[in-house]
Parts: sequence; structure tokens; C-alpha cells
Amino acid sequence: MIDWGMEDQGYDWAYQFDDFVKENIKKKNYENVIHYMSQGEAAKSAVPAPDHFNPILYLLGAADEEDKITVFNNSCMLGSLSMTSYLFE
Repeated sequence: MIDWGMEDQGYDWAYQFDDFVKENIKKKNYENVIHYMSQGEAAKSAVPAPDHFNPILYLLGAADEEDKITVFNNSCMLGSLSMTSYLFE
């Protein structure tokens, strides 16, 4: 659902889902991220196929409880693409 006219913007559902993932990663509630489809239509729209979302699940599996998590590039673009990235230190 790319919208080339929304260069530096996202749809409301894209921000909603991105915020859900971000808040749960920051709070280390990884089970919520694993079960992301509980977020209904926002999740269905944000993750129409899991191939681009699954890598974050591998990252969470490798995370340690004492990791410091930093969020950077916190943005959406082209309507539906989250550019939000995480650093686990």
C-alpha cells in the first residue's frame, strides 16, 4: 500500500502498529511482539506477509535481559513503510 505522495508520512494504522511494536520492545514485552496479529487490522495492514517482519523476531530471540535498547530512525514513509530501527547494546 505504497503511496508515493506520502514521502515522509505514514498512514494512521502504520503509526499505530509501529508504536505498538516500539513500546513493547522498549518494555521488553517480547511476547506481545511475537503475537503481533492480536493488533487486528493495523497488524494485517502493516504485515501483509511476514517475510519483512520475521527478522525482528530473530533479534528478540537473541536479546539479553540486560540489553540497553535504543530506538533510532523512528519514522514511517510512503504511507506504509516503517523505518524504525533498534540498537541492542
